[in-house]
Amino acid sequence: MTSEVIDWLRTPAHAWPFLRLRPSLVRTHTRLTLPIALLLALTAWQAQAASTAPAKTTTTMAEESAAAFDKAGVVGLQHRRLAELVGTWKVTQSFWTTGNPAPKIDTGSATYAMVLGGRHLRQDLQIDSPDKTFEALGYIGYDNMAGRYYSSWMDINFTGLILSYGDYDAASHTYTFLGTLPGPATGKTIPLRAELKVLDTNHFTYDFYERHDGNEALAVRLEYTRQN
Repeated sequence: MTSEVIDWLRTPAHAWPFLRLRPSLVRTHTRLTLPIALLLALTAWQAQAASTAPAKTTTTMAEESAAAFDKAGVVGLQHRRLAELVGTWKVTQSFWTTGNPAPKIDTGSATYAMVLGGRHLRQDLQIDSPDKTFEALGYIGYDNMAGRYYSSWMDINFTGLILSYGDYDAASHTYTFLGTLPGPATGKTIPLRAELKVLDTNHFTYDFYERHDGNEALAVRLEYTRQN
């Protein structure tokens, strides 16, 4: 760009008609001003379009938020299927210890009930062992937002909470959960796999498998028979 063109561009627009420009400078002016004019017009159009674009109102956002909360709390097929386990059950517990192939067998009872408006299945378990009475509290539910089942477990043998997550296989009528449980002897967690298998309306089993040194073994089996 020549110095003459630069001087001309710096001249106020109202003085342009009084300038004496060579034809080559006029052609330069045309080449420079047309693209600039088009760019300015496009920028102005985009700004106007952006300012007139519909924005979400506070009411719309509140409605969408309420719809999401409603979906999260819906009682669906998964919850109704869990409700089929509601009742009082007789329980036979088989407990395997390390180095002993024969399980220790005790009996007890369990009550299953749906809580919080049919959204979670609660189990109150009591095993009448000669050594001491064993008590446990567990929950099973389906998380609509996560799209998976969960299981929580607490008992009198520790002060923590065992959480596991899984799915349901309709073909085998089996819930499978994966998680970890505390290992007091080593201070490390132990991989856990739990399977709840519905045999029929009046019978189901709950198996707990533990993995030690890469080997999985059945640790506890609970066999349920409906009382009512």
